[in-house]
Amino acid sequence: MPEEPPAQTLSDEAIALNNKAARLSATEPAEALRLLDKTIELEPHYDTAFASKAALLIRQKRYSEAIPCFERLAELRPHMPEYYFGWAWCLHLMGDEAEAKRRLRFAIAAYNEQLKLKPDDPWALTGRASVVYLHGDTELAQREIAYVLEAHPDFQVAKHLYREMQNPGTDPWQFLSK
Repeated sequence: MPEEPPAQTLSDEAIALNNKAARLSATEPAEALRLLDKTIELEPHYDTAFASKAALLIRQKRYSEAIPCFERLAELRPHMPEYYFGWAWCLHLMGDEAEAKRRLRFAIAAYNEQLKLKPDDPWALTGRASVVYLHGDTELAQREIAYVLEAHPDFQVAKHLYREMQNPGTDPWQFLSK
């Protein structure tokens, strides 16, 4: 994986626009998108604005429009598995399973990088197990979640994922909507 770019200094205007877009996203999504586009124009390295725009587009079921946001996010923050996962989610919803699985492999690699720094982080371990499960390796995902639950028996996210993996024949992506 490439190195993380240095932290960016953001203008007060861009931060204010992004915050206003966040407040408007539920009630005035078109205006929120306009503000996010303006934010991105001002600060093309502002990953939060791209993530907010992607999330808003996904809520509107505009998956193909969200993908360029995830592409840019992967360029800006290649070690963030959530961005590859979001990209995979959009591809899955569009019916492109092969490319979705490819993006999931990038997410697994990013989780592996995180786990090099914090090998017992339950969030990263559970995240990786989730992505492994979505990628189709239920047995490995179950072993990974069992490991998390051994070390963190009250970790609710891991418990939820483990319960979902116990239902053979169900669509692994289905657990995301629960």
